[in-house]
Amino acid sequence: MTVSAAARRTPRGTLSQQVLLDSAREIVDIGGVNALSMRALGARLGVDPTAIYRHFQNKNELLDALADLLIRGEEPLPATGDPAADLRENLRQLRRQLLRYPTLAPSVLRQPPGAGSWWDRMEHALGALRATGRTEAEAGATWQTLLFFVVGHALVEARHLAENIATDRVGAPMPTVNPPRSRYPELAGAAPYLHADLTDQFETGLGRILD
Repeated sequence: MTVSAAARRTPRGTLSQQVLLDSAREIVDIGGVNALSMRALGARLGVDPTAIYRHFQNKNELLDALADLLIRGEEPLPATGDPAADLRENLRQLRRQLLRYPTLAPSVLRQPPGAGSWWDRMEHALGALRATGRTEAEAGATWQTLLFFVVGHALVEARHLAENIATDRVGAPMPTVNPPRSRYPELAGAAPYLHADLTDQFETGLGRILD
């Protein structure tokens, strides 16, 4: 065994689901979801891949667990006493999480919005919507609209960010629209108001849905 391999080997008895998830996320951060395999994870930790199967039955179960962690996030759900503000922060948290791990972000589509950590986030959001005076039906419909907007917007951002990281163009803006007015008069008129800044774009859209 080489020195580097020995240094990389996980000490006996210390392999856990959390260790596996942390290392799996590192692999995905570097090479994307396609780079993750039980063999690659075992090699990164210096363990036989069969040891991983004691914690996760297969790669799909591992990816589901990663998606659940991503949805749960690293910040507690807000509880300021202002339901409208708490709702917006809940949604901002979800967006931040997806952008924090752009190569992992598409994995959230593996879990339907009714399983695992989705329930905690949904319960918080629906409670906030009800507290602002919406009926159960209105809260449910508004939540679905918000969910599709936030996840869809964040996945577009995450893809753009992941591509920039892969090509060493971190910080590159989204392409702007500048059509010829003679052919596209309406688009040309609206172009100055199509936000190039994605955070501004997100906040504007969120406000349009909620206000």
